[in-house]
Order: sequence, then structure tokens, then C-alpha cells
Amino acid sequence: MHIDSVIQLDEQDSATLYFLHNVNTDFHRHPCLQLTISLNDIFLSLETEDKKYREFGFIIRSNLSHKLNTTCAINFLLEPDAPYFHLLSHFTENDPIYRLSREEASILAQYFIQTIENKQVFDVEHIVNLLYRPNTSCLCRQDSRIVKAISIISLLPVKQISSKDIADKIYLSESRFLHLFRENLGINFRGYLLWKRLRDVINTLDASATLTTLANDMGFADSAHFSRTCVASFGLRPSELKRALIYNQKLPNNKHGKHIYCLHKQNLDIN
Repeated sequence: MHIDSVIQLDEQDSATLYFLHNVNTDFHRHPCLQLTISLNDIFLSLETEDKKYREFGFIIRSNLSHKLNTTCAINFLLEPDAPYFHLLSHFTENDPIYRLSREEASILAQYFIQTIENKQVFDVEHIVNLLYRPNTSCLCRQDSRIVKAISIISLLPVKQISSKDIADKIYLSESRFLHLFRENLGINFRGYLLWKRLRDVINTLDASATLTTLANDMGFADSAHFSRTCVASFGLRPSELKRALIYNQKLPNNKHGKHIYCLHKQNLDIN
């Protein structure tokens, strides 16, 4: 594992965009769809349990074990509860890795940079259309009861969430709720809550509190449990992330963010 810097460029409902600089992870998996794009016109290296890839970018199926080696890249994570998660997931139906061509990577990089610069909302439908995949034929729909459950969960502290309580609120038995939840989101309820706990800790890594305190506050059994979950989900140790993670909105004049945009525009000549 190696990491120079990770900048959280923006976090919106069910989606987060990072800038990665010299990041080399261990094998890991998470419930998000991952879209990783090279910014310096150099191949990214990706490895799964049975295959190695070199390309300008990838869409990576959720829950797929993989390791990533980047020099300068954008990393977009789309949560399984995102309204249009299914649209992007169609790219990985036949192959767990969708390889982005140089042109596709360039188009998407420009889109994300412009979205950040203009402080706009990430539009997954537009991303799909940029990849020449009109979604008019897509008939995927989440069960309305699971949509309601997700809405309820989003309003509660993770430590106070009970599958039985949520099931009661949407008038389902606990077993039926757990079955529908996994069927709709591709992850079991316990794993979903564990991921939310991890994300909550990651979002507070710049606090003065110790990693142990942060982990305990978010419901992890102990620091070892948190560390194992972090490595399993991100391929990086918590101490490495704490040292390298930067929150773009907290930087003076968005210094790092402006550097990223200028670097990308220079490489792609898109002034």
C-alpha cells in the first residue's frame, strides 16, 4: 500500500468525488460503483483476483475485489442507494470491468471538473449519455418500500438503526425487509450499515480526536475492527488515509483543487 494524497473534491447525496495522487491500494471491495479516470493521459493499472488491466479509465462493478495503482486520477464512488445507480451498473453487466477509451475518459474528466467548478449536482443520467448509452430502454426500478427505508435510515444516526424498527416503519416483517433490501441494493443490511459507519469516520478524519475515539463514536467495536474494515473497503490503512486525506473545501482558496483543474486542462488542451 502507498498513498501520497487523496483530496475529497465534493460529497453529494450518495456520491463522492476524489482526486488521487500516487495511490496504490491493496485488494479491497465496497458496495459502490466506482468510476476511475486518468487525468495525466497515462494508463491506470487495475487488478482483480483473476485479471490485470491497463487503460485510461474504468467503471468497476460494486462488491468486486480489486486493487488500483494511479498517478493522477479522479475517483467517483456512487452509493448503492443512489437513485440512478442501476443506470451506471448496466455497463458492468457482461464484464465486471468496463474499460474507458482515451476519448471517453477525457469526456468524463471534463464533465466532472466542470461540475465541481460550477458547483453543480452530479448527473448520472448525463454521465451515461456521455458514454453513448441512452437509458430510454432501462426499466429498472427500486422497490418503493426500500426507497422509503433508505430515506428513514438517512435521517438516523447509524448507531440507532435497527432492521426490525425500519421493517416496522414500512410495514414488512424483518425477514422480508432484509430479503428485499439485499435484492434491491446488492448488499445485506448489516454490510450497508458497516459501510455507512466507515464513511462517517472517513468524513471526520481531519478531527483532532484519535482514530480509536472516532471509530468508537461511529459504532465500531474497537480500533482493530475499524482498521480491518477500512483496509477491506478501501485497500488502505486508516493511519495512511488520515495522513493523506484532504478536504478540498477546507483548503485556502481551494489551492489543490485549482492545481488539479489546471493540470488536466493543460494535458487535454481544453481551455
